[in-house]
Amino acid sequence: MKKHISFLIMNMEKGGGTERVTSVIANKLREKGFIISIISCRNGRKSLYPLEEDISLLSLEGEKISNSTIRKCKNVISLKRIVKEKKIDILIAVDVALYIYILPLQKMKLCKGIAWEHFNCHITPNGLVGISRKLATRYADCVVVLGKRDYNSYLKKYPKIKKIEFIYNPIALNLETSANINVKRVIAVGRLDEQKGFDMLINAWSRIEEKVPDWKLDIFGEGPLRKQLQDQIKNLNLKNIYLKGYSVDIEKEYINSSVFVLSSRYEGFVLALMEAQAKALPCVSFDCKEGPAELIDNGINGYLIEEGNEREFSEKLLELLLDEKLRKKFSENSRKDLDRFNIEKIIEKWNRLIVTL
Repeated sequence: MKKHISFLIMNMEKGGGTERVTSVIANKLREKGFIISIISCRNGRKSLYPLEEDISLLSLEGEKISNSTIRKCKNVISLKRIVKEKKIDILIAVDVALYIYILPLQKMKLCKGIAWEHFNCHITPNGLVGISRKLATRYADCVVVLGKRDYNSYLKKYPKIKKIEFIYNPIALNLETSANINVKRVIAVGRLDEQKGFDMLINAWSRIEEKVPDWKLDIFGEGPLRKQLQDQIKNLNLKNIYLKGYSVDIEKEYINSSVFVLSSRYEGFVLALMEAQAKALPCVSFDCKEGPAELIDNGINGYLIEEGNEREFSEKLLELLLDEKLRKKFSENSRKDLDRFNIEKIIEKWNRLIVTL
């Protein structure tokens, strides 16, 4: 009998790297012959990203995840009903915070539970997320992390973890097309929140904008800090930074750029950085834990900058914008070792994990 795999996610109607990679993994596992469904914690049965026709989109009847004890109980009851009705074998929490809703169903032996960690374990969350992570390390049938470094960090921090695997996010872009490194455009991609550090990126850009007046910086993404960032751009009197919102075709935006920048304060595994490299983009990134150093070989295919050092960030970015030969060198080296993110290899790791549970 085919196993039924279901992904529990906050909201598939939201645009972002987590939602996009979930759609990719779900589609490929469906090709492997599994029954696939996606359960949204927010009211809504749509996905911003394409899904195979026979992948079911479900929701917890509009129950919003919160710290309310009554609400949490309602979420578990709704999830239990869905698991029993749909005969779900394995539930994957697409965010370790959501594992707390799967654990009771594991205890009832209704399904297996996987916690898919998208942040690095050096970030110690409080409240529900922190509790859920600790429970996942003890009770989840497997915790899946996104990189080798985080795998080692998890083992060190949680030596009694029940089971852990690292499975990279896959490259789901066409590798036959490359960025045009002569286009005078820098691109950044991510949610407009504190984590992504766009305030630091704007400060760094303010140091160099007058020196490269024919270049522009486009930031793709949405989030709660849009107005704050827009005000920062205005207060610094910057003319060539644009908050572009979501893009449903981010691949096109990579191709029409010359440099990718990452200003995050922390990351798990940086999907946007990997995709930028897949499009042969030179990259400049803060060396935040854990992701960028797994992808950028400093001085070979990009620059790794000391965390939070806006001055160094602006200096290295300016160097790259002014030196076409350097951009070409980084571009030629950007696809180094990307074969480990091949979609078929990634799906095979997921497949092996699922069939052994």
